[in-house]
Amino acid sequence: MRGFAARLDARQRKALGADPNVLAIVPDEVIQLTAQTVPTGVARIGTKSSTVAKIDGVDQRVDADVAIIDTGVSYHPDLNVVGGYNCATSDPTAWRDKEGHGTHVAGTVAALDNDFGVVGVAPGARIWGVRILNDDGNGLLSWYVCGLDWVLAQKDPSDPSRPRMEAVNMSVAKWGRDDRTCGVDSNDILHAAICRVVKGGITVVAAAANDSGSASLRVPAAYNEVITVSALADTDGKPGGLGGNRCYSWVGYDQDDTFADFSNYGHDVDIMAPGKCIWSTRPNNTYAYLSGTSMAAPAVAGAVALYKASRPYATPAEVKEALQYLGNLNWVTSTDPDGNPDKLLDVSRIGNLGTFAIANVGANSQLFTDGGTATLPITLGRSATFFERVRFAVTGVPAGWTVAPSPSSLIGWSSNTTNLLITAPAGVLPGTYPVVVTATNQGRSVQATVPIVVTAPDSTFTALDPVRLLDTRIDLPAGVSALTSGMPQTFQVAGRGGIPSGAVAITGNLTVTGNSSAGYLTLGPKSVAKPATSTLNFPARDTRANGTYVALDANGRLAVVYRGPSGTTAQAILDVTGYFMAGTGGATYHPLEPARFLDTRSGNPTGAKALTNGVPFAIPLGGRTVGSITIPSDAVAVTGNLTVTGQTGKGYLSLTRTAQSNPSTSTLNFPTGDTRANNITMRLGSGGKVYVVFRGSGSAHAVLDITGYYRVGSGGLLFVPLTPARVVDTRIDLGIVDPLAPSKPKSAMFRQRGGVAASAKAVTGNLTVTQATQSGYVTLTPTADATPSTSTLNVPRGDTRANGFAGKLDPSTGRLSAVFKASSGSVQVIVDVTGYFH
Repeated sequence: MRGFAARLDARQRKALGADPNVLAIVPDEVIQLTAQTVPTGVARIGTKSSTVAKIDGVDQRVDADVAIIDTGVSYHPDLNVVGGYNCATSDPTAWRDKEGHGTHVAGTVAALDNDFGVVGVAPGARIWGVRILNDDGNGLLSWYVCGLDWVLAQKDPSDPSRPRMEAVNMSVAKWGRDDRTCGVDSNDILHAAICRVVKGGITVVAAAANDSGSASLRVPAAYNEVITVSALADTDGKPGGLGGNRCYSWVGYDQDDTFADFSNYGHDVDIMAPGKCIWSTRPNNTYAYLSGTSMAAPAVAGAVALYKASRPYATPAEVKEALQYLGNLNWVTSTDPDGNPDKLLDVSRIGNLGTFAIANVGANSQLFTDGGTATLPITLGRSATFFERVRFAVTGVPAGWTVAPSPSSLIGWSSNTTNLLITAPAGVLPGTYPVVVTATNQGRSVQATVPIVVTAPDSTFTALDPVRLLDTRIDLPAGVSALTSGMPQTFQVAGRGGIPSGAVAITGNLTVTGNSSAGYLTLGPKSVAKPATSTLNFPARDTRANGTYVALDANGRLAVVYRGPSGTTAQAILDVTGYFMAGTGGATYHPLEPARFLDTRSGNPTGAKALTNGVPFAIPLGGRTVGSITIPSDAVAVTGNLTVTGQTGKGYLSLTRTAQSNPSTSTLNFPTGDTRANNITMRLGSGGKVYVVFRGSGSAHAVLDITGYYRVGSGGLLFVPLTPARVVDTRIDLGIVDPLAPSKPKSAMFRQRGGVAASAKAVTGNLTVTQATQSGYVTLTPTADATPSTSTLNVPRGDTRANGFAGKLDPSTGRLSAVFKASSGSVQVIVDVTGYFH
């Protein structure tokens, strides 16, 4: 049997059918593979590699809605068409497509991933046909605006505050320009309508148009609010430019992987997609090839649907930025007419929305008390599928400071580091200043509290004979009188009593007396009515003392505040025993394991016995060894803990470097029968001795544990004062979890907390114990010791007590251990740091 194919009109067909030699005349129908075809344009942009598109022949639909503003969309077995709206005639339900353009666009966006036909970029996404063009492909501006307003009016059925559509595809154009004011200046109602849609959270995609000219002369392509798409000529669905020029359209062939000869170009183009000889769906359940930027735009609209399926809160600007970031230049970029190649759409790496976190805060470059600038790196952690932009903001910035992220945002798989640019004013106090860094992306946010550490310059020590610089009982200095609860008083320290004007910190003894109620005193470099730390706790009508290390403010001043019941008062006394100056001209510190150098109960040293009123006892320290601990003969001062016990009357102990029966300052005040301790920093006298004298009735025993010494020269540690900061509070599981139980040491990290540097080898601070259910004592040591031979603070049952300390840290860990010695019970422990040695 012989046959031929021909196009016949009705007359020819009738005549041919009458020929007895003709067996039959049948339609020359379209046939196709029973398997699904992946169009070259869909393949070229990496859709088959997208874990969201999941192109595998199984109908797993992308959860997104796309409006096709075009000639309408026809129902097609290869499309998930769910509805539409008609603006081209008076019947809003007549949104079917006769011309075919809209249906072709819809197939590129979202043809189903099934076993026949074609597959789209976002397989199975819900398609809405918005008809603004008649059956000839023409329409009116009013129809266009009608379609946009209808799209904006559609709301997500599960969340009416959000739009229903993820994307709008507009493969239509008219002449016009962008006035950059959303149509306000030029009365452009199309631009105004598009701006409303974009402001409503819907991403709008527009074809660049097909004039082989500038896209800036066509709208909506020229509008900045849309994603404008140019066209690539691709013939084989693969990169490399090896597909030849097999595709004929627009009266010509284009070479594979080149800029399509019909496509508009220019700075208004945002991205490129394949647009020549694109195979897609057509009305009447058919398929066909079409070419134009109209065919490139739906690939991008499909990409928007892919992206938004797991990123519902991404703004149109964020969607555009993400697709541009993911794009590539793997095409013959020299063929772009404007010389500024467009990025080719690439959806291969679009996965589900990933996660992010502030992963690390680096060490800031040194920021000193004289202010200035510093940089603190912040590292962002990204999950494997998270590349999007994260924006940073800083809150809680202290008054007078500036703290700003630079850069203020990051985008990219490996773009993970920003810096806080910090500027602090001169005179800022040493200490830790926490700010809050917030990182946000698409409605999500994570926060981190970032400590900015301000330190005083490294300083050395000069010991003094005790000198009284504060005594509110006698208005010393002038203008400072009895303390009223919650009313801080500031007084000058530097420039008085032999303390030079450049001093950065002092050591001394703070005493409270004349207090009618229980409360506490806080001594520090800044005036705070409700301080977060304490220096000296006391009950009503009890004279108590505490040795302290305390930073001065930029003007060489200190502030003291009493906290007690409203309207109550207390008197405060401060005796200064030494000062720190920036530089290396003074003595440096040598921390020691605590060792007992005096215990009058056991005759240590030889000849020691109970102290009686006004009789000084010499304590040899310089050049003496106790166990494995030696204080060199050239030591100029020591740190330690002085304890009184077994006293038969009330009174006070004083340490002096010369024998005095009636010294003018006190070190430790006590009532009858109460074992009390106090931190000391004491200048050594002739022969490395100090003297202890008891003033009071009866007798008393004294115990002195040494924790370190100062020696002139560079062989020891330098001191850095800090604004007091709390690092341990067992009441709230800060630093140490749960109260201390007897003979069960617990340790806390001190390095890089509360302003303490990683290089710290010893710290100064204040130890407070409270809620003791049994009398005993607490010892701070560099290593955990269940049965310590020294004590830091003795505490009776139910009392809150404080004592300063200078403590050596565990060299390898930077930790300090606390142990409670008692027959039973437990005690809560609080530690505030005031400085460190390194």
